[in-house]
Amino acid sequence: MTLVTEKAEIMKLKKRVFPSRTFRSLLVVAGVLMLTATLVPRANATLLDYFNFEDSTDGGPPDFTSDTIAGGNPGGGLVLNTITTNYNPARMGSTNPGFALNRSAGDIDVPPLTPNLALALRSSTNNDGAHFDFAVNATFFANMSLSFAVASNGNGFSMVEAQFSINGGGTFTSLGTFAIIQNSAPQLASFVLPATANNKPGLVIRLIFSVGHSNGNDLQTLVDNIQLGGTIVPEPATVAGGLLGVLGLGWHQRRRLIRLVRLRRA
Repeated sequence: MTLVTEKAEIMKLKKRVFPSRTFRSLLVVAGVLMLTATLVPRANATLLDYFNFEDSTDGGPPDFTSDTIAGGNPGGGLVLNTITTNYNPARMGSTNPGFALNRSAGDIDVPPLTPNLALALRSSTNNDGAHFDFAVNATFFANMSLSFAVASNGNGFSMVEAQFSINGGGTFTSLGTFAIIQNSAPQLASFVLPATANNKPGLVIRLIFSVGHSNGNDLQTLVDNIQLGGTIVPEPATVAGGLLGVLGLGWHQRRRLIRLVRLRRA
């Protein structure tokens, strides 16, 4: 076989193995898109934290433990934690009925399985400025939002402020305030966390209730179905590992094709 013929045969093989630069580029782009589809966070929000206050009794102490999927509630969140507060424990409790507003999809804690409870706050004047906190390891969470149902009767609280901390509660930043209309149907309060809260292991959410006008023991302000939602972000090591895997596969395929060309020449 002459040198010219050999080169012609190699070119034919290359055309069969590598049809064109454009085609190869399309394969690379397709691979990148497939990897991106696998590793980039989905736009759909995920319920991270959920407090429905159901695991108590009517008139009993509040249930401050979050409901989770792992705990048996399909409508629960991913995070198991507990609310802490400086509210006078003798002036708060659980009450029936709670609210359907802001109940999560799939929440099985509904009558007759549970008594449908809500957090009840009394003596609003003496507890003005009291706060309720819950900590979340948000290392893999982004684009978060907070929402809950709230209603005030008589002279209950007229204002609730949401805050967040990214240093474990050392300092807090306000997310805004929500005016609670007195003697009205339950309202939905919602707040959007800024990008500075994304991926923070020391995230703490705080709700502060204020502008109360009663020292009485009647049920003045009710809170129910606290939700913290967000997007799950893959661990950087996972993304890097996926990219390295694709590069390694490409290099392996390249070496195989080179061997095929050499064998054909032989």
